[in-house]
Amino acid sequence: MNERDTLTIRQAATLLNCHPNTVRNRIKAGAYKAEKVITERGETYMILRSELSDSTTNRLPSASQSQSLPDVREGIRAVLEPFVKELGDVREELGRERERREAAERRNGDLERELREAREALETSESPAPADTPPDAPGDAHGATGGREGQDQEQAAPSGSPRSWWRRMFGG
Repeated sequence: MNERDTLTIRQAATLLNCHPNTVRNRIKAGAYKAEKVITERGETYMILRSELSDSTTNRLPSASQSQSLPDVREGIRAVLEPFVKELGDVREELGRERERREAAERRNGDLERELREAREALETSESPAPADTPPDAPGDAHGATGGREGQDQEQAAPSGSPRSWWRRMFGG
């Protein structure tokens, strides 16, 4: 046997445009005659180049050769049909969810705007407490605390700026 007449499994796989394991399996199945030899890297098979030249027409039937192409396509369509239908249903549901989310976001924006307008209207409608009223006055919410918070509030809020009811009630 001449070195030019033989190929390693990897060389044969490259020549056949397939994986080396495919060549090994074909050797084991008897499709190719090969001789086991010891090389620097260990045992390997050496295949006669003439064996591969006959293999352009595969000796082992493949799945694509046993069935015609239209049958395979129909089989694939039959398998994929339920998934494609389910995908369509999911897309429709996603569209409905997107519409619901957008409607909720619009409603949320409207409610935030209404709340802001209501707060502004409340702040503008409230009038500041008269400056000459003592902090212990019965109408003052801070009368029970000794008036200390009331004095802090008068210092914190400039005169003439309206204070919200919750700031007058809870301080701050």
